[in-house]
Amino acid sequence: MGRPTLYEAAGGAPAMLALATDFHARCLAHPVLEHPFSHGLDPAHVQHLADYWGEVFGGPPEFTRRHGGHAAMLRVHANQSDDGDPFSGPFVTCFDEAVAATLPDDPRLRAALGGYIRAATAEVGSYFPMAARVPEDPPMPLWSWDGRQGRSGSVGAAPDVTRTP
Repeated sequence: MGRPTLYEAAGGAPAMLALATDFHARCLAHPVLEHPFSHGLDPAHVQHLADYWGEVFGGPPEFTRRHGGHAAMLRVHANQSDDGDPFSGPFVTCFDEAVAATLPDDPRLRAALGGYIRAATAEVGSYFPMAARVPEDPPMPLWSWDGRQGRSGSVGAAPDVTRTP
C-alpha cells in the first residue's frame, strides 16, 4: 500500500468539514476577515469549502462536480481591489490555527497543508486586481506531500494570470 493522500491522512470528509467549520468560525471572529466572511456568503459555504479542500488534498472531486471547479472558486475571489491584498496573512493564520485545532498532530501533514495554504493564497491574491481575468478552465490544484501537482503530475505548476489592458 502506498502513502495515503493528504485527505486520507487528515481523516477524510469528516475532517475536511471540521477544518472548514473551525476555519470559518475563526474568520468570522477576525477583525479583517469578518466583513467578507459575514456578508453575502452562500449558506452552504462551509460545506463547499470542505468539498474544495477535500478535492485539493486528494479526495473525491465533489467541488468540481457540484460547484464548477477551480475556476468557480477563483472567480468568486477575483477582481476585489487594485490596492493590494489585506486578506492573505490573516487567512493563513486562521487556516494554520484551524489545522492545529482539528486535524491530527502530524508535523509532516501540517507542513504540507501549510505549504498549500501559502501557495493558494498567493494564487488567489494574484487575481485580486480589477483587470485580472481567470482562465476558462484552470486545473484543480492537486496537493500532495510533495506540493502542488501539475496536469501531468509534476510538482510546482504555476497559475496563469491574464490581465486585460
